[in-house]
Amino acid sequence: MSLMTGTFSALEHRDYKMLWSGALLATTAFMMSFMLVPSVAFEITGSNAAAGFAQLGFGVAMLVVSPIGGVIADRVPKKPLVLVGQIVPGLVILATGLLIVGDAITVPILTIGTLIMGLAFAFMVPARQAWVGELVPTALLPNAIALQQIAQNVSQVLGPLFIALLVGTWLGVGGTYLFMASLFIIVLPLTSALPNTKPAAREARSVLHELGAGVRYVWGDAVLRTLWLGFVGLIVCGFAYQTLLPGLLSDELGRSPTDIGVIFLVLAIAGLLASVPLAGVVRTRMAWPALLIAGFVMAVGFVILARAPSYTLVIAAGIPLGIGRAGFMLINNSLLMSNAEPAYHGRVMSLAMIGFASQALLAPVWGALADSIGVRQTLMILALATTAINALIGASWLLNRRPSATAPAVFDVAPAT
Repeated sequence: MSLMTGTFSALEHRDYKMLWSGALLATTAFMMSFMLVPSVAFEITGSNAAAGFAQLGFGVAMLVVSPIGGVIADRVPKKPLVLVGQIVPGLVILATGLLIVGDAITVPILTIGTLIMGLAFAFMVPARQAWVGELVPTALLPNAIALQQIAQNVSQVLGPLFIALLVGTWLGVGGTYLFMASLFIIVLPLTSALPNTKPAAREARSVLHELGAGVRYVWGDAVLRTLWLGFVGLIVCGFAYQTLLPGLLSDELGRSPTDIGVIFLVLAIAGLLASVPLAGVVRTRMAWPALLIAGFVMAVGFVILARAPSYTLVIAAGIPLGIGRAGFMLINNSLLMSNAEPAYHGRVMSLAMIGFASQALLAPVWGALADSIGVRQTLMILALATTAINALIGASWLLNRRPSATAPAVFDVAPAT
């Protein structure tokens, strides 16, 4: 099997191809919205605090509700949850666009919008990931999960490109939001055409009982515990630079804070290019070494960013940051889902989403630290934290490997089927 064939093998299945295509378009719309919300809030108020407050709703909703969303995803058919998780954010994006066009948008409305989108995501993302496990053969699950990450990386490229092309034209910000909403005209029929699979029957228990069972399941398994804690830690570090970049550009390099667009684009392209070959690695014994390499590459990116004396080198730092972050997320998610029993897929993914919620809630902390000790020093702390977390993941992998020829190498590769 060639590398490229292994990379895209899950797309040979019609149902998965439709789910993947819909997820790509929906995630592009979501990504554009997340990128524009701070700009809209800042334009209304001229306040960086308001720009951060407008995004707070997403983090609060994800942290509080996502574990429950995972329990629900493991209990019920996934299709309705995914559909609602696409319809609700689509309506929020449409309403936001109409309010911007009508010059009636406010920061509280933006915050409520991110809160509603966060609630929808808390149910939709675990359901969609668990649905993947029901649509493809078990042997292709690692590759299918990796391709989901590639779709996200593609959206991180398309999002800034669409914003650059559309916002500066006669469409403006409001028209761009309406364009984003129009993407769901394609997304919803694709999702509606998929089969409504059903989870395996099991004894009905309370939500709190099943949530506790999910936490115990992840914590009691050395592989899942390592992957989960590593994911949360690396996500908190890996996205913190977005909070610090405007200050680095303005205070250290004398650039406009709005010059971050090129950096985001370079980071996204680097992540996408790295993800394609890595999607073919997740089913091999190179998965764990590749995971560790990606984590250390991310740390190198933080060091370059912290010490960059020019805007050009800040842009260059986006390459290792993009490769490391995208590679780590892709491999970690694939290993998480392929090492978990299907009955726990929703809860496992919802627990992983705590990383994104924590990142959003900790953004003001990173900003306050940078104001106190300096943005470059804070970036170096992120580099050290990333290195330490990655080293702990590597130590757990080495301690728990079973090299015997007769014993399964649990930490080496997804379970064979």
